[in-house]
Amino acid sequence: MSRQKFTAFIKTIELGSITKAATYLGYTQSAVSRMIADLEEEWGLTLLTRSRAGVSISSDGLTLLPLLRSICAGYENLDQAVTELHGVQTGTIRVGTFTSVATSWLPQIIKTFHERYPNIEFQLMNSENYSEIEDWIRHGVVDCGFVSIPTVNDLDVTYLKQDMLVAVLPPTHPLAEAPLYPIPQLYTETFIKLKEDSDYEITRFLDSLEKKPKLGYEVSDDHTILSMVECGLGMSIMHALIAKNPRYNVVWKTLDRPQYRDIGIAVRKSARPSGITDQFIAQVKTWVDGNA
Repeated sequence: MSRQKFTAFIKTIELGSITKAATYLGYTQSAVSRMIADLEEEWGLTLLTRSRAGVSISSDGLTLLPLLRSICAGYENLDQAVTELHGVQTGTIRVGTFTSVATSWLPQIIKTFHERYPNIEFQLMNSENYSEIEDWIRHGVVDCGFVSIPTVNDLDVTYLKQDMLVAVLPPTHPLAEAPLYPIPQLYTETFIKLKEDSDYEITRFLDSLEKKPKLGYEVSDDHTILSMVECGLGMSIMHALIAKNPRYNVVWKTLDRPQYRDIGIAVRKSARPSGITDQFIAQVKTWVDGNA
């Protein structure tokens, strides 16, 4: 069936390996290789470049990939529409997200959603790169995704919440009881920075300062920063959504010059989302309005 072959090719590209794609899909490695080879033979094209280092997508494969993703997403939407007509809610919702939303919101949102739709499965794809999540949405890799607003104009976005940047301090910090954190204080601190791939809110904020704080550490994970701050190794600037995590003994303070980001959830404008995706987005909005 072409649908299975399309999926095998897409997963091979997403996971970077025929072996990983086979494991994910529950096929043998030879079966996935055969399906991709069948597509290449049928179309008279080379879709994958094979070498000792593994596989990579060819220029022809890259051209066809967005269309194949759109076709597979259409199949999934059709399946869900049919089951909805029978009054049975089943299927999978693929969600693009970033760490602060994934850890602070999604567990409770999914739990609440499962109480109403127990047969719906979730696939969560995480990235700290907003542009990557936008690409996942527009190419049908995910059904919906959390984004920072403003976003690209080919997405339909539902506004959720404003999230501020805060100073995260160890509980013994001299300003632990202060009402606000004065930004000039940054210049005297040992700063723990989140390594970002692009110029997002924290990097842009630091770039706007008259001078840079003393960089003590640069790490790639928010939870590592919180642990390091808790141990008194320095302080950091983080989004309140992640900084308020009760598992860590830290103090967070609003900056004396507030900095914000607006969070939304988005779908493609060019394709109507499935009914179950619409229901999930409505659940997200309701939960955030009542709890976040």
